[in-house]
Amino acid sequence: MDKFPIVVKREYTMYLEFFDHVYWFHVDVNEWTPKVKRMMLKDLRKIQDLVTIPLRALASSENLKLIKFGECLGWKFELETTLKDGSKAVIYKWS
Repeated sequence: MDKFPIVVKREYTMYLEFFDHVYWFHVDVNEWTPKVKRMMLKDLRKIQDLVTIPLRALASSENLKLIKFGECLGWKFELETTLKDGSKAVIYKWS
């Protein structure tokens, strides 16, 4: 599946990918400050208002930096899963 950019700003680009009846959230961050965090949260809320199902995000269980990033934005742990390569990952939910 392809991810599509839906918010494109100098500081970050947000993407959605629709796979298996789920909207998966991706983001590329170019700059991180408290102001950028507020902007990103505002954009996430707008996206959620437009999408009728909760957004999901996946992070490798070993990627503690990404997990911390997601949690600081308010993503909630949903479950741990095993990927096709046998590694562990966590799925987070935004709603």
